[in-house]
Amino acid sequence: MKWTYTTISFFVLLHACILLRAQQDPGMTNSNYAGIRSSFLNPSSIVFSKIQSDLNIVSGGIVFDNDFVYIPRSNVPVLGFKRIFNGAIHANLFYSRFDPQNPNKLYNVTYSSDILGPSFQMIVAKKHVIGFTLAARMYANMRDVPGNLAQNAFSFLREKDLWNTPFTVGGMTQNLANWFEYGFHYGTEVYRWDNNELSGGATLKYLQGISAAYIQKADFTYNIHDTTNISFSNANIQYGRTDYTSFGRIGDYGDLNHGYGFGFDIGFELLHREPENVNNGSGHYVYKLGLSMLDIGKINYDRSSASYHLQADNANYQDWFHDTIRNNPQLDKALSAAFYGGDSTKSLTASHFYMNLPTAISIQGDWNVYKDYFLNLTIVKSTRSRSKPGAIRPDMYTLTPRWETKWYEVSLPLSLIYYGRLQPRIGLAFRVYYFFFGLESPWGILGLKDFERTEFYAGIHLFKPK
Repeated sequence: MKWTYTTISFFVLLHACILLRAQQDPGMTNSNYAGIRSSFLNPSSIVFSKIQSDLNIVSGGIVFDNDFVYIPRSNVPVLGFKRIFNGAIHANLFYSRFDPQNPNKLYNVTYSSDILGPSFQMIVAKKHVIGFTLAARMYANMRDVPGNLAQNAFSFLREKDLWNTPFTVGGMTQNLANWFEYGFHYGTEVYRWDNNELSGGATLKYLQGISAAYIQKADFTYNIHDTTNISFSNANIQYGRTDYTSFGRIGDYGDLNHGYGFGFDIGFELLHREPENVNNGSGHYVYKLGLSMLDIGKINYDRSSASYHLQADNANYQDWFHDTIRNNPQLDKALSAAFYGGDSTKSLTASHFYMNLPTAISIQGDWNVYKDYFLNLTIVKSTRSRSKPGAIRPDMYTLTPRWETKWYEVSLPLSLIYYGRLQPRIGLAFRVYYFFFGLESPWGILGLKDFERTEFYAGIHLFKPK
């Protein structure tokens, strides 16, 4: 049998997410010198920015959190990014936290990443700012995955201690989507009174789907009997995927286009300044409040893509161990034949599917405590329902003290991340002239704890201060 990562029926997404590689950046996004990157949190932030023009050369970030797989701290050298990446590719570095005494324990995995390419913002008239962003983004989420199913995926169904035991899966959802994003940004001052200024901004996005997969409303009981049979009962599974075998020529840009869509962000910021007669001379505001809605929209994956429905009171996948499956279409047909009495096409429901963006609402508050010292509170709350396929952004609650000047900046983000469980984090971020770097939950990367979560972001952007 020649299984690949994309050929283990509905275990595909689970195993892929475990091995994979966002746009939170709590240490830098709220900076007055963040430039165009701050628009991903609030599109109106470019109006009150202390930057006259900004050119992002390249920047990016990764957020990863899970409670199932880990790398022992003894196996990770300090800042061993390369070793972690190679270990993920070759699947020889991770271990699982599966508890045989509690095989039905539920686990969660969330991962997101973004790469922001050549992008800019600039003032085109008094209080009118425009911008453009070119980004590649990815989200992968797994929610309420039973430990038995996760361990079977982790071991490629070969852990015999889990054979001949029926396990029930209920309400599991998994989503993976990545896409190119072309964003057009505009912000302006909306109203001014006394010592207050109100700005508004919006971002319109054209989205090009690269790939996606989902499992929705997965309820079933399964039993791996031996190398000749996997049985299913009371099964009702909806899933969809892009055809990864269509990536035939890596250099062919068209092979990366599996669909299209549109999205938008909208936001407002209120800035309060001191009266001139009591101004401390620093030029800073007293406080700034922001409200934004992010990632409203969806992508229609309609090229080399399909959705499926598997339903049966009883089904058997015969001789699965020796069945040679090399691509997605072969897998889909094999599953359909197993669930529908030999009919290899009955499971197909449509030749396309929609993936919703990771819609969220965000609230930001920034207080100028004293001179160049600030205290920021940012809340990002997902508004996405699990009832439909689509990426889900983890909830984030962050309190960040920072010291900020024109060319130097240091911040200490203290965060709570929620996706199925509440996870505290502490981080450090700094900016020196045009370069910035941040790292949260660094203990695994530094080899001080087992590696099972991290967030880091870095970039270089050229800007002209106001």
